[in-house]
Amino acid sequence: MSGFWWVLLIVVLVLFPMSMLKPSVRQKEQIKLRDKARKLGIRVDLIPHSVNDNIKLEGVAYRWMRPADAPPLAGYFCLLKKEEGRDRGDVVFPDWQLASGKLSFLSSGQQEGLADWLNELPEDAFAVEWGAATLVLWWHEKDRKADLEALNTSALALLALK
Repeated sequence: MSGFWWVLLIVVLVLFPMSMLKPSVRQKEQIKLRDKARKLGIRVDLIPHSVNDNIKLEGVAYRWMRPADAPPLAGYFCLLKKEEGRDRGDVVFPDWQLASGKLSFLSSGQQEGLADWLNELPEDAFAVEWGAATLVLWWHEKDRKADLEALNTSALALLALK
């Protein structure tokens, strides 16, 4: 092998690993989506969360906070998207099961608003948590048609309901 081919081989072996550092198209889309969410005031978390001993949520959590002047809600619940062959709780909304907590701390207006909001969620949404001060959407960010502005507006309206 001539010197040219040795140099070319070395260059390829050095540059190939560097090309793996470049983000993929999907990763670039996720970065744009998360940046957009942060600009809207949505907190984006990538940390797994355990709902109970049987359920661990792994994905991306988009977290909306209740207004600072709003009193905290006295309750918590976690809804999971219903899956064929898996019973993880009572079906409380179409395609959504109550995996933890109770909906009783929500007013009837909040429950109606929540039902409407669940219909707006991206197709790959798999869990929703509502606690004393936050509303959290867990999803895989595969739905490229998701309208983050509309979702944000309706989530903030939902948190402000009494």
